[in-house]
Amino acid sequence: MLTDELKYEIGDALKSQATNLLSAQSALASSTFTQRTGTLTQSLQGSPTVSGLSVQLDYPKYIRFLDMKKSRTGKKKKVYAPIYNRQVYGFLVLDIRRRLNAIIPKGLVKTIQDTFKEVNK
Repeated sequence: MLTDELKYEIGDALKSQATNLLSAQSALASSTFTQRTGTLTQSLQGSPTVSGLSVQLDYPKYIRFLDMKKSRTGKKKKVYAPIYNRQVYGFLVLDIRRRLNAIIPKGLVKTIQDTFKEVNK
């Protein structure tokens, strides 16, 4: 049972962390992957879509392959920077988990207090 205020706070946390994720990935792409077509940097300039309690980010399909240390043939890549997995799990999983651990208990305490106020009336 999530209140509207709690849903708004969670959505705000998701949006801010997704925006931080895109800006970090954009900086990494512009410094490391400069001799490419520019599709990656253009796609990272967008904004995240938050609907309810979920975040949607639009990436090119090949961004996951940029994280691989070796090419298809097994040779080590000359240009390698972890642009997807490390960033996603750092910003979206760890930082959001920390923020939700702070947001949700406050919201639950407020909901429980409001419930008891209604019962006591």
